[in-house]
Amino acid sequence: MSLEDEYRSVRHGAALSRMDHVGLVRVSGDDATEAVDAICAGDLWVRAGRMLQTLILGEPGQPVADVYVCPDDDACILMFEGITTEELSACLAQYADPELAIELEDLRPAYELLSVNGPYAWEVLSKWLTPDVIGLPYLSFYHFDRGTCFRAGKTGEYGYDLAIRSDHVGRAWEALLEQVSALGGGEVSLETLDLCALENGFFSVRHASAEGLTPLELQLQWRVSVRKSFPGATAIEERGAKGMDRRITHFVAREGVKAGDPVRDAGGPVGQVTAAAFSPGIGGVAGMALLDLSVAHPGIDAFFVPTSHADRPIRTVSSPLLFNRSLLVDPHRHTYATRDETSDPPLWLGSLP
Repeated sequence: MSLEDEYRSVRHGAALSRMDHVGLVRVSGDDATEAVDAICAGDLWVRAGRMLQTLILGEPGQPVADVYVCPDDDACILMFEGITTEELSACLAQYADPELAIELEDLRPAYELLSVNGPYAWEVLSKWLTPDVIGLPYLSFYHFDRGTCFRAGKTGEYGYDLAIRSDHVGRAWEALLEQVSALGGGEVSLETLDLCALENGFFSVRHASAEGLTPLELQLQWRVSVRKSFPGATAIEERGAKGMDRRITHFVAREGVKAGDPVRDAGGPVGQVTAAAFSPGIGGVAGMALLDLSVAHPGIDAFFVPTSHADRPIRTVSSPLLFNRSLLVDPHRHTYATRDETSDPPLWLGSLP
């Protein structure tokens, strides 16, 4: 499928993806929660069966991994992006108390991760797995006979990550793809998932915005504890005491804007584009820019990106940028087959500069 076809699958139907870029481990033992808490920036105040979205930072305070922590009885399941399983194991060895009784198991040889996203993703899962999936709250998970279903997703639509036993994954892929295709969708790439995450303000370790920045500039303070020690905590404290002078802000533009471009106003330089991609939903470019704190606010039309041909105006906006279809779909009332019986507003309610 083309990028636009993939995008349409996520935004209007259902989409299936392979999550080969995501690590999957199980930390077990009497001290599993304490060990995982030692390396995560957030407080692990989450009960069994629920999920916590947090970060692992390097000593300079920069995010090196985007992590879901899933307490599971006397263990923690971790899904993570940005580092390898070996690097995660080394982090535990460095920062967790060596006296703690834990065991780390890489689940990847035995399981593969698939993901279903879209306003009708729940319809796919209710037919393939069980109708009970409709009631699964966001950031929760449950086990079934072939693996585990995580109610997560970073596209702004309904999302389900599936850890499926390797001996079942071939049949599962075929069955899920058949269900997704019946809802007008298909297999979508990581590029499309990242675009949808960008439109909805989800952090991605693959965006250039993460390089050299702490959670303070990235507006991820909500994932950082002020009560405990963790890798990078000292750097975060020092950066906070010194005060920020820049902050990530979302923007839209018509065309011709890319990561690395300088951002200016009439008075001179004010920042730099850190991530940008063409959005079919907007009909233009969606992106993020690291702006001077004094002007890092939504709703400003005074900025532009200079090019050799012409200045490209940009407008700062709040996230999420879109009116996601999943906000309008009630699994108890709607189906993909009856989607045309309602009149929905457009995905993008704004205008381009």
